[in-house]
Amino acid sequence: MIQIKDNFFKAPDGNRYFRRNSPRVEVGSYGEKKTPLTQANYLAVEGHVRFSYLDSKLKKDNPGKIDWSRGSKADVEADVKTYFDLGGVKLNFTHQKAKEAELELMLIYINEGALKKVLNKDAHKVRQEMKKEGKDARICSSVWVVMSGRLAKRFSTSVELNASATTAKGLKITAKGGAQWEGTETIELTSGTVFAYGLHKVKKWKGDEIDDLEDDWQSLG
Repeated sequence: MIQIKDNFFKAPDGNRYFRRNSPRVEVGSYGEKKTPLTQANYLAVEGHVRFSYLDSKLKKDNPGKIDWSRGSKADVEADVKTYFDLGGVKLNFTHQKAKEAELELMLIYINEGALKKVLNKDAHKVRQEMKKEGKDARICSSVWVVMSGRLAKRFSTSVELNASATTAKGLKITAKGGAQWEGTETIELTSGTVFAYGLHKVKKWKGDEIDDLEDDWQSLG
């Protein structure tokens, strides 16, 4: 059963994703995981991997329709300001709109093995910064994005996702059509577009390289 709170999102996969500071987080964002005593945990973003390193490595998953009534207006809206429609158009997101238009959530992520390879083979500076940060270092490996049903269908049936940087140095994701539709659909992850996010941490180092990564979910505390 899903749960929608202003500080976490318990998704259909059973995992609890972070929501605090989501306007500043994208796949590939890294920094220190902050754990304030009286507030929700979050990623304090220091930077991000070069988005071209994520090209053709991103995956997607659409769990289908979300029962938005499970969350209150304040919890659902939180820091989310917009949702995506066909053509990458951004429209105003509200709790009422989510229910009326039956908006959907799309999970965009990079597999653990692919992320480790990016950090070891390409993003050397990011890897070094994470090692310097120590046990609190985290990197965003997944984001939930709100879409109209028709755009979600196109993304879920796309054959590939490409990644590049926007002019504002954000993450641009392009879905390539296949047998079910032709052309491309592009979204740009800017402030207010990420609903929730997932993190990974380094479980084991081997010299200056990462030997093992491990997912890190929002705690129950």
